[in-house]
Amino acid sequence: MNPEFQRNLWLELAPARILLMAGFVFCVLAIFSAAPPALPGPGFAATALYYFLVVLWGTRNAALSVIVEIRERTWDFQKLNAIHPFAMMWGKLFGSTSFVWFGGILCLPFIIYPVLQSRGPSMAAAELAVLILQGVLAQSVSLLTSLNLIRRHHNNWRLDAFLCQVTGIIAAFAFGFRGLLSASPQNQAATFSWWDMALDPQSFQSVSLAIFTAWALGGCLRAMRLELRLSNGPFVWLAFLAFLALYEAGFESWLARAIPGADFARHAGVFRLAAAGISLASSAYGMAFLEPKDPVQFRWLILQIRSGRIARALLALDCWMLSFSATILCTLALAFAFWRDPQSIGGVSASALILPLLAALGFFTRDIGFFVLFRTWSRERGDFAAAGVLVVLYIVLPRIAGPAQSLLLPQLTAPLIAFSAAWAEAAALWAWTIVRIERRTG
Repeated sequence: MNPEFQRNLWLELAPARILLMAGFVFCVLAIFSAAPPALPGPGFAATALYYFLVVLWGTRNAALSVIVEIRERTWDFQKLNAIHPFAMMWGKLFGSTSFVWFGGILCLPFIIYPVLQSRGPSMAAAELAVLILQGVLAQSVSLLTSLNLIRRHHNNWRLDAFLCQVTGIIAAFAFGFRGLLSASPQNQAATFSWWDMALDPQSFQSVSLAIFTAWALGGCLRAMRLELRLSNGPFVWLAFLAFLALYEAGFESWLARAIPGADFARHAGVFRLAAAGISLASSAYGMAFLEPKDPVQFRWLILQIRSGRIARALLALDCWMLSFSATILCTLALAFAFWRDPQSIGGVSASALILPLLAALGFFTRDIGFFVLFRTWSRERGDFAAAGVLVVLYIVLPRIAGPAQSLLLPQLTAPLIAFSAAWAEAAALWAWTIVRIERRTG
């Protein structure tokens, strides 16, 4: 057996704790079974208890599985062991959460049996798979986030654990509302359109949940490899970005049905590129916040590029760098699509949207620069300071800027001013950042 998994089982599944969990679960379910008919029954109580144990409590245990080792100064000794990163990953992920999974498994029969009676074995099996996958996704995202935050080398573990728990809960419940995709003004609940294919919405959401769970587990493995001082190439993250862009672009055909009067059919390619670009930009913002952005590595990359060793530098790029580059390429492709589109979009000429789009790309480039620059000042609070600056720039200042909003946001009314301001700010900020990195590491 995996020694890390076995160690966590000994810590988590002590006989007294097992009896306590079983007594707690059955006591709660017995109370709701004896409740009056007007109150929720045992099925509702079992579902709520399952999500409390596996998602809410389980995400915290997964986030703390490595953080506790660092806090107790035992993680460095574990990293010296000869255990494989995959064994370490699943030993931490499923070992540290084994206690809550024991309680969650006790709840599952009370959730699945009513589905089995009313809707048959196939739907009961599908419901069981969704519940288990939601739990695994939530805990793996929480562990993945914690491993990325640990690489920043600071001691604010309580805040980190809370952030990891929140991301895991959000990931789980992003797939929890299974009727959302089928909702539309035309009440088209029978099918769901994705890449112009008519699909069952619940089946699509279940398959999506399984795929994203697999990606999250793969991300945990890559993050654990980095924590154990092994290198990762860029190809897995590039594959994930390609999948994410294609996945989000497919929702264009669903929006065409869900929004009455929207002329998506004439501009399908434009809207698909826009959806892909938004998803890539979101990944760039997220990874720019999570990853360490080491100035020493930055200087090494600059030296490799100056020396002409481009391939070596590309193989060592961080995830946020790859997401940033992919967003730029996708945005430029969208600008080209605007230029080639002869028809208006929403009453505005497609060519008139090129400058606002490029201005948005400039502001995006500036925003990523804030995360890198602030990291050179403070390893512990730089990312939070950069996020605070972005909140001020996009929410606070536009309310008081008045006509000068084009200096802060892409505008259709003054696109040239916004374009010039965005790229001037981005160029100045990145020049400052590079000077800071060279002075700090020189």
